Amino acid sequence: MFSTVPKRPGKVAVFVGSHRLQGHELREIGFRSYFRDNAPSFEVLDTLVNLGKRQITYETTLDLMHGNLSSSAPVWSAGPGGHQALREVGKGQDLVAIVNEIMPESRSGPEIVAMAVATPLRQLCQELIRLMARAISTGIAATPGQTFCRSISSTGDMKLMEFYHERRVSFRE
Repeated sequence: MFSTVPKRPGKVAVFVGSHRLQGHELREIGFRSYFRDNAPSFEVLDTLVNLGKRQITYETTLDLMHGNLSSSAPVWSAGPGGHQALREVGKGQDLVAIVNEIMPESRSGPEIVAMAVATPLRQLCQELIRLMARAISTGIAATPGQTFCRSISSTGDMKLMEFYHERRVSFRE
């Protein structure tokens, strides 16, 4: 799905807040794996660390737009600073953003933000309660170690497709 957002293949920029956060690292690995396996005509650039700072993301996105990115590259997880740069300079360049959460900036610019891979908090909380109850009743070893809940939203029509994936990890090792 990600590879169909841009009009043609190009370079892809990936932002993370920090390499120290497991969630960011897992999203980055999954994103790279997807492009390697399903869209090899895209070039995923080295990951950019923005420390969760709007200004760093803004300046880095501007630098990328003036140098590395082709006219059709998606920017993954640009955040508010990336949205601002894309709006200021990206008009007419066919640049698109795929963001990791739906924020006010994501909703205000469907011409730039094409998709959001969001954390569905309601489903995540429901799943947390279900897993805690199961751990109490069956023991921790019978409960999965990691749970991934995801929502993907196309900002054009804001339809949600929800995925749920559960990976079992043994706690007895």
